[in-house]
Amino acid sequence: MILIILWLIQDLLTVFTGGGMQIPGLFMLGLVYRLLTDESNDENVNLWGIWSAFAGGILWDLRWIGIPGFFTLGYVVVVLAVIQVWGIIPPQSRNSGTGLIVFILMEISQLIPPLLPVLILGGAAGWQYFLTQQIYSLPAILFCIYFYNRKAKNRM
Repeated sequence: MILIILWLIQDLLTVFTGGGMQIPGLFMLGLVYRLLTDESNDENVNLWGIWSAFAGGILWDLRWIGIPGFFTLGYVVVVLAVIQVWGIIPPQSRNSGTGLIVFILMEISQLIPPLLPVLILGGAAGWQYFLTQQIYSLPAILFCIYFYNRKAKNRM
């Protein structure tokens, strides 16, 4: 339910800015945060993450891009990367010393999806939007890392 709300907030912010300003991928941050904070290590959670990324990407593509697949591919690639990297780390060491890894995974969630359309379609204006989005995404990423670290301390 929270992912739907994050997707709608991201969409509304994009509407309010007239599409002229790149809004951070709140949906992807929420999805990656959920995958990183899940303690069950259940395959169903991973499958849920992949399907959620697919659905959110298709909706975003149909709403804003018009060509299904650009953000969908990016979203699914990010979720698969997060699942793979997070699966390598033993569950005992996920609470401490993983701040840099969490930052990298959160940044990947903001880096790959908007980069794919720029690489495929090209153009100098696309790079400007991409760099602007990266600047606007940093506070949201730091906010998620703060909550992750707080949750990790409570688990210890």
